[in-house]
Amino acid sequence: MREESPVTLPASGAYPVPGHGHEVVLRGWDGDVWTGEVRPAPEGTTLPNYKRHFFGFLRDPGWKLLIVLILSTLIATALWETDRDAKWVSGIQVLMPPFALLATVVTMLALFVFLNRRVGFDRIGRETRKSIIGWGILSAFVGILFAIGIELGVPKLFDQDVNDGGWSLLAGPAEETGKLIIPVLLWIKGRFRLPREGYLLVLVSAAAFGIFESCEYAFNPDHWQSSRGVMEIMHPMFTGFIAAVAWQAAWKRESWFTGAAIGAWFIAVAVHSINDFIVLDGPDLSSLGFISIASIGVMYLLQKHTARNLVPPDNVGSVSPHWRPHAPR
Repeated sequence: MREESPVTLPASGAYPVPGHGHEVVLRGWDGDVWTGEVRPAPEGTTLPNYKRHFFGFLRDPGWKLLIVLILSTLIATALWETDRDAKWVSGIQVLMPPFALLATVVTMLALFVFLNRRVGFDRIGRETRKSIIGWGILSAFVGILFAIGIELGVPKLFDQDVNDGGWSLLAGPAEETGKLIIPVLLWIKGRFRLPREGYLLVLVSAAAFGIFESCEYAFNPDHWQSSRGVMEIMHPMFTGFIAAVAWQAAWKRESWFTGAAIGAWFIAVAVHSINDFIVLDGPDLSSLGFISIASIGVMYLLQKHTARNLVPPDNVGSVSPHWRPHAPR
């Protein structure tokens, strides 16, 4: 028996969505996910015009999160400036990791608020969400241990320094695989197979991974940057894209390992590895920050293209046209 959600999803039926031209069509909805059933909409059927609000991101709690992000980043940066080249925090700098951590946590919370308003994570039952958060945090721990094992262990097998020879290319396969180990095992066990649940699970895993990584860097000022808290959003951008593709492709199938899932994994791994190779092995880290921004932007667009099919029928009219689920080809 399905657990009742705090905010229920619409009943099964056919709902208006954009077609592949300027027309509106009716697409099937089974009460949990969109189906492949498409038929013409009655003449005159339209979708609401979307009015873009430039400062829409400041809607409550957006402005609160933004203030906390700015203040925590400024304080962490001021503490960092006391000794940028320190190998380990000491003295007044011991206050730096908590503020750096806060900046990353707030960034991740802002992302979840943004996605929830579109995908509707609050449609998942309260107890199921609690379970997803718990498993997601555990998944991040497992992912970090796996990534460390690969990123440090493989160079050691070849008796080489991890900082030499472009070993940063290992980051993509190591981290993108690590963050998925627990979610995929849970899928195999029959847990969180609904695409909306699997997507949230992986996003929590990736966000927690980014938070742990940010805290680790904050204890080493010589490796930290003021943008670190915000840039850790790349983890849910990379792995969230895989989840948005993989869980929808695996829905009602016997295996998680579909061609779409493997393809999405390869794309995320490639972008992740190329980003880390260029940024970490580049001659001037600060001048290459745009590489990470570009990587995040590309992965967001790819993720949105797939995750928009998780937008429930009653949200179609309120989200931007680029977030509206289109009829399948």
